Amino acid sequence: MSLDPGHIKRMKRAIRRLVLLAALLGAEPLPAEQAPVRLSDAEHVPWRAIGRINVIGFDTGGMCTGTLIAPDLVLTAAHCLFALKAHRLVEPGQVHFLAGWLKGEYTAHRTVSEIRLHPEFDQKKGINFQSLASDLAVLRLAEPIPPEQVAPLPADLAAPDRGALSLIGYRRDRANALSRHNDCRVLNRWPGILGLDCEVVFGTSGAPILAETQRGWRVIAVVSAGSTGPGRIRTVAARPDAAFLAPE
Repeated sequence: MSLDPGHIKRMKRAIRRLVLLAALLGAEPLPAEQAPVRLSDAEHVPWRAIGRINVIGFDTGGMCTGTLIAPDLVLTAAHCLFALKAHRLVEPGQVHFLAGWLKGEYTAHRTVSEIRLHPEFDQKKGINFQSLASDLAVLRLAEPIPPEQVAPLPADLAAPDRGALSLIGYRRDRANALSRHNDCRVLNRWPGILGLDCEVVFGTSGAPILAETQRGWRVIAVVSAGSTGPGRIRTVAARPDAAFLAPE
């Protein structure tokens, strides 16, 4: 797919207004009426495949959201796996996935044995069209989580991205329970990127954008960035392609 230079310039101007969630320090809090709804304890049960990703270690500590898309695979945002100051990729053993994390308890806990970044992601290049579209990582767990314990929430690249979508994830200001946007709308599309109108805050990086299909809920994109600037687009999500999700 080729894009004319004018289209590329317009996309770049739009992308400049977007700030990676990892850099959203000191952002203004969301008004209560715009904030996502915190799920009740009972409402967590169907979403146990969504968990917290904790990165442990000096200069690397942090949290993001990830989704179990297969018994041994978790999909998240690539920028979550980099040390905050050194901008280096963390070691797999520093990364922990806590499926169904709720108020200090979890359904399953696994460490990570392998980190696979999207081949075009380059943390050193900062925020640009390519880094947002490729802000994807697949984590291989040291041990699979049995489906009877946590049923995976698969990715479906063919699922439509129109109509009401859901965004479910953890937030830094609400870190011990899932929060959900029930009515996210896609306002714009670029190659590999969706621009949505639902707002997010720090900690929601890596959270799934979900579409309801005839086979159930499916992951269609991953939260990469949020916008605090002007315009109606408040969240940018990276849409994985089949080549990246294909098992190696």
